[in-house]
Amino acid sequence: MVKISFSPVKKIIPSILTMFNLLSGCMAILMSFRDPALAGLLILLAGIFDFADGFAARLLDAYSEFGKELDSLADIISFGAAPSFILFHLISTSLVMSAPLHSHESLSVTHTLMLASAFLPVVFAAIRLAKYNISPGGSDDFSGLPSPAAGIFIASAGYVLVTSELIRVRELFFNPATLVSTGIILSVLMVIPLRMFSIKFRHFRLAGNRVRYLFLLPSLVLFIWWGIAAIPLITGWYILLSVIIAIACRKQADPGHT
Repeated sequence: MVKISFSPVKKIIPSILTMFNLLSGCMAILMSFRDPALAGLLILLAGIFDFADGFAARLLDAYSEFGKELDSLADIISFGAAPSFILFHLISTSLVMSAPLHSHESLSVTHTLMLASAFLPVVFAAIRLAKYNISPGGSDDFSGLPSPAAGIFIASAGYVLVTSELIRVRELFFNPATLVSTGIILSVLMVIPLRMFSIKFRHFRLAGNRVRYLFLLPSLVLFIWWGIAAIPLITGWYILLSVIIAIACRKQADPGHT
């Protein structure tokens, strides 16, 4: 009997999933001006493929340098460029809403800078991913906010702002200052030297996973209760919990701390 080896096929499965991630990001860019809510959903789909390719690589033991580089290139598109285009659309729309006579043909310097700031996430995502690719491995934690988390925050927040019927929510958050500030804050968070924990499980025992369960259980409740609208809150909880852990670890490491 002739034995058929599936090893070559097994090795390319993670890269195939990564390409679906990239395709979802490209479609999100295409839809960002026609239907930003759909564009946001496509970025969330890219996030699912991004998780799946890493899971498949671990499950099949199919790690490769090619896959690592392809994953970074896909992430720049799906979680850098696509969210930036959505943010550009949101800022542009909010400028029109705040000043009905505003038009792109008569942009002030301030408005031009505000629109240009929408592309800070893709610039900083590229910087973050370049640093990540040349950093030594061996740690499950991240330095700075992962680009998928930043991109998904923008995508989900944009989806909520576009689809929400709550006037108070739109008044509070659908304005140029809030949108520009959000883009700047997320961009800075991607490159600051702050350790942020990974939610990847090597096993499911409580020992070694307390922080992950502390993050995931409230996040699951929020998502079940509010759906996509909970994702910005879940991202905020992830950042806050990472900061709390970083401060606690720094105090423990400080010999003068009692």
